[in-house]
Amino acid sequence: MRARGLVGAALLGACSPVTPPGLVLDIGRMCRDIELAVADPDVLPGWRIHAAAIARSGEDATWYLASEHPGELALRRVPEDIPGVDLTTVGATHEFTLSRGPIEGQIWLTLDRGDEARLWRIDEDGAELSAGPTLAGFPGDASTEWFYRLVFLGHSPHLLALPRLTRAGEVPVHVAAVTPELELGERWALTATVTCPPLSELNCPLLWEDLRELDVLDVAEPGSVAGAALLISIATLPDEGPAPEMPAAVFQTLVISLALQRDATAEAPVLTRRDHVAWTTAGPVLPSPAQIAADPLGIYVLAGLVPGPDGSSADATPADYLYHADLLKADGADEGDVIALLDRDLHSHLLQLGSRVALGQLPTKHWYVAPLDGVTIDEDIVGTLEVGEQATLLRAGRGQVVVRAQSAPTRRVQIACADPTQE
Repeated sequence: MRARGLVGAALLGACSPVTPPGLVLDIGRMCRDIELAVADPDVLPGWRIHAAAIARSGEDATWYLASEHPGELALRRVPEDIPGVDLTTVGATHEFTLSRGPIEGQIWLTLDRGDEARLWRIDEDGAELSAGPTLAGFPGDASTEWFYRLVFLGHSPHLLALPRLTRAGEVPVHVAAVTPELELGERWALTATVTCPPLSELNCPLLWEDLRELDVLDVAEPGSVAGAALLISIATLPDEGPAPEMPAAVFQTLVISLALQRDATAEAPVLTRRDHVAWTTAGPVLPSPAQIAADPLGIYVLAGLVPGPDGSSADATPADYLYHADLLKADGADEGDVIALLDRDLHSHLLQLGSRVALGQLPTKHWYVAPLDGVTIDEDIVGTLEVGEQATLLRAGRGQVVVRAQSAPTRRVQIACADPTQE
C-alpha cells in the first residue's frame, strides 16, 4: 500500500477533483492509479548527469549528457551498445539540449553557440549516430546572438532561431526545415506579435522601443502537441552601472508561450503567441520554475520568480503560478487561466506522460505525482516515491525522470501504471 497521507497538503490550491476514467500512458495501458518505479537504481556510477533522453517507451535504452571529471563532457548510452561522443572540445554543458524525437527510437542533440548551431541524430533501429555540419549564418542577422532550438512539426525536424535581444511586443522567430543530412532547407521568417486591446496604447508593449533580454525557458516534449510549443521570457536589461543618487530601477519580466503549427492552407507555419504574466519587481529576477507541457486540447505553464544575482528575497514570488490555455483558440486571445497558486516550498514541476500532463511536487524527501485533467489536479490518482533530501529531477521524456540526490546513487524512474495486485 503506497502512502498518501501528505498528498492533500502537498497539492495545494487545486480545484475539487473530478475522477476521470483513467490515465493513459505511452505504453497504452489504462491506469486507475500510477506508481513511480525505479528502472535503473544506479545510473553511470561516478558520473554527473546533466541531461537524459529515453529512446523508447517501456524500454531501458537511455542517452545521457554526462561528465566523469570536471571539464569533460560526453554523450553516452546505457546500456553501451552504441558508441557515444566525446563533446569536451565541442561545447560547454549549458550549450547543449538533449531530447527525444517524436519517432520512437530517435534521440536528438542540439548545440547552441549563440552565433552557430549543430545537430546530432541517434537512430536506435540502425544503431547509428549522425553528426551534422556547423550551421552558421542563420538567420543572417548579426545585430544580436540567437537561441537555437530543435522542434518538430509532425515528424519533421525544424530549427528555430530566436534573438537574445528583442522588443517586448514583436519577437522575430526564424524557422528552417532540417534535411536528412542535418543541414538547413526551406526557411521562413515569422513574428510573434502581441495584440493590444482597444484603448490600451499607453500600456501596450508594441510601443516599448527599448531592447529587452529574451531567454528560452522550456520546450514542450516532441509529440505532446500538434506542432511545437515554447516558453520564453522577455525581461528588462539590468543597468550595469546605476548612479547611487538615482532611484532603484524597476524591472519587468514577461512570460509568454509560442505555439508553432503546420497549416496545409498556408505557405508558412502558423505562429501563435500567448502572454501569460507580466511581473514588475524592484530588482533583477529569474523565472523559476519555468516549464511548459501539453495535452490534446491545451498547454500548461508553470511559472514563478526567484531573485536574480543582484536581487533581494522580496522580489521572489511567494507562490508558483499554474496556467492553462486552450489550444483551440488559435488567435491567442485566451492567455490562460490560473488553475492554482502553489506554495514555493512544494517545489512543483510539470511532467509529460504521453498525451497527458501531470503535476509533480517535492516538498521534502518524498516525490508526489498527480495528473492534470483540464483545470483540475486529480488527487485521486497519485504516485509517490521517497527520493531523499535535496533531490533534483531531470525529465528524460516518455514518462521517465532521472533523480539526483546528495550522497545517493542517481536513479532513473519510470512513471507507469500501478500493479492492481499491490493495492
